Amino acid sequence: MAYKIEEVLDLKKWETLQESIAIATNLAIILVDYQGRPISTHSQVQPFCSLARKHPELKFFCEKCDARAAIEAVRMNEPFIYRCHFNIIDMAIPIMVDNQYTGAIMAGEITLRDNHDKLEQVLNLDHLESVQAFKCEHVDLFEQYPSLTLDELTKFANMLKDLSHYIVNEAIKKDFLVKTYKQSLTIRKKDDRVVTSTNLDNLEYVEKELKQSLLDKRLNNLSTKRSLKNKQLQPAIDAIFYNKQENLDLTTLASLCNLSPSYLSRLIKEEFGEPFTKVYTKLKISWAKKLLKTTDLPINQISDELGYVEPSYFVRTFKKVTGMTPLKYRKNSN
Repeated sequence: MAYKIEEVLDLKKWETLQESIAIATNLAIILVDYQGRPISTHSQVQPFCSLARKHPELKFFCEKCDARAAIEAVRMNEPFIYRCHFNIIDMAIPIMVDNQYTGAIMAGEITLRDNHDKLEQVLNLDHLESVQAFKCEHVDLFEQYPSLTLDELTKFANMLKDLSHYIVNEAIKKDFLVKTYKQSLTIRKKDDRVVTSTNLDNLEYVEKELKQSLLDKRLNNLSTKRSLKNKQLQPAIDAIFYNKQENLDLTTLASLCNLSPSYLSRLIKEEFGEPFTKVYTKLKISWAKKLLKTTDLPINQISDELGYVEPSYFVRTFKKVTGMTPLKYRKNSN
């Protein structure tokens, strides 16, 4: 699957973090795409660079430097520290997704106290009068650049590398989970869950809801086809469906399958992703929801139909699973 970094990252959140890092490190930072084009604001940009990037001719060279440095960083698979066409120190931290280059964190706009000339200059434009004239015209701004040692800059580069890996991995994980969760919602009724953008921003919520949705889908399949990956479970599942008014335990079900209760319990968890008690409870609640929607049976009768000893226990269980009482569920359904 191909990703564009601006589609995966939450740019507003990234820019807030980017600004904080720029202030703490004295580095100017910007996020660029694989062609070197900016996709975030430019944090703590130095006045000289700001003017250069707005210049109709010189801004092209700035982007060309960014693109060349980023490609070199990808080739090395490491942060690449270099000199730009103005002899200013910058670095490129590649952002890789599934081994594909999607963009880079460009940082720097500093001078070095040591090893300055040992760094590669990715674009030499000393022969261009416009470059030299611009530098001479704004020499006062050029002298305002913060200064670091190469060791300090290398440590910052490695920090940004680790940070970019973490952020991208988490962003892709969330992107995958949200898409899968949205797809899984097709098996739910509209009144079962209210999905908001706030909820989808919460990765823990999405993971929990996705797990629930996938289990609901398995239960929904069982209620119609009773299709199972592990056919050893078929006698137990059939018994549960044919005896909805009973409360069957693992020992009884295990004897039908010629299995031990502990082994049956393990197989059920492998099949549905949750322990037997949770699966059985949610299955009964799914039947209760169907009865509440499609019949006018009173709550105590539905409780009896599903093998609950006391209607009060059925109500508590229903509310624990769905977040509402059976009466409220029926009212919302209608």
